[in-house]
Amino acid sequence: MSREIIFRGKSEVTNEWVYGSLVKVGNESHIVGFDEVDLDGHHLSYCSDRPIFTKQGTIGQFTGLYDKNGTDIYEGDIVLQQGYHGNKQPMVVKFECGAFIVGYHKGSSTKTTPMLLNSKCEVIGNLFDNPELLEDKK
Repeated sequence: MSREIIFRGKSEVTNEWVYGSLVKVGNESHIVGFDEVDLDGHHLSYCSDRPIFTKQGTIGQFTGLYDKNGTDIYEGDIVLQQGYHGNKQPMVVKFECGAFIVGYHKGSSTKTTPMLLNSKCEVIGNLFDNPELLEDKK
């Protein structure tokens, strides 16, 4: 399987999403961006060779998958997806068990199994910009 490995994170300076490669700076992870912004928030040309300092905890990897509208799906996105019991509900995309999943289900057995993303899901927000989308889930 071939897919583009891209990460996104929130810039510490502008609070905007930046996209690029993941780099380690000391004990922190940051993005070397494809679309960099300067200290005044002005967009600069393609790609920098220095890290864009990102808010820790906001970095997520592109899953290589797209929702029903063709939107890229990243870790930390909130998708509206039909569960195994037929109801659509907001679910958070995460990487666990070697796969990008949106939670767990019991299915037809008592063993808990990861619930995979499906192509009929729809990105409706993310954990960092729209946490209120999950308030009913708490």
